[in-house]
Amino acid sequence: MLATVGTLAWRLDWIPRLSDRIRPEQELQSLSDLWQNRLYDDLISRCDAQLRENPLEPMSLAYRGFAYFYKAVSEVTLEERIPYLDEAIVSLRRSKLDSAGSWIAEADYILGKAYYHKGKYYYDLTLDYLQAALAAGYQREDIYDYLGLAATQLDLLEEGLGYFQTALEINPTDLLLLTVGQSYLQLERTKEAEEYLLRAINKTEDRAVEIRARFLLGQMYFEREDYFKAEDQYTEILANDLNSSDAHYYLGEIYSKMNDPVSARAEWRKALVIDPSHYGARLRYYR
Repeated sequence: MLATVGTLAWRLDWIPRLSDRIRPEQELQSLSDLWQNRLYDDLISRCDAQLRENPLEPMSLAYRGFAYFYKAVSEVTLEERIPYLDEAIVSLRRSKLDSAGSWIAEADYILGKAYYHKGKYYYDLTLDYLQAALAAGYQREDIYDYLGLAATQLDLLEEGLGYFQTALEINPTDLLLLTVGQSYLQLERTKEAEEYLLRAINKTEDRAVEIRARFLLGQMYFEREDYFKAEDQYTEILANDLNSSDAHYYLGEIYSKMNDPVSARAEWRKALVIDPSHYGARLRYYR
């Protein structure tokens, strides 16, 4: 689940690095111009200069927070993101001291996303700020994705599923279909899970999404003892990825349940050839 939701969140906020170009003279542009042109470093520098004269100037704080957030999500590792996220959060929370500011709802939206990217100990704040943004009438295409991700990670599965369903109505991506299917599976609503996982497979051109959906379907079919359907899923995985030790391991489990120990041991052996440290295959093969 973490891998899936982690992939979804990364997609939502990935921003291409800007190519080298001649940048307009900073002093000729307003804060709004710098923002629109995604000149985040120049924007931060301008805001810092204004804040040295007036530390609580709300518009400068707001733009500074927005710029630091988008710098954060362009970084690859969490370690690199955290200092930028912290700067964004401090600036945006200070900007909200001016409760009449026109940017307050957008600040709540960015704060919610910033807290999500800080990790699991902040998901409750993600919900608080994004719900506040919605209550103020501020909507962006990805707001329901983030609400669903945060709610799901807090084990509010039904609430998270509701947000994901709303997100699907706005933009029915393959990754959302996969996430909804996974949510239904966690709720043990296998009929709906199967429907959405199959839809994800039919829609996607991303091998990673297809393989993840097939693993979930294989698990579901195996648990309900529909071994032939489970076998089909793991066979399809191996058609795309010959080096999937997990697919060989689970095929071994299926053949063991079907009273075919020779085939089972052959699959566990293949898993160990690919990954000699595979715990499940080692346990089964050497037992």
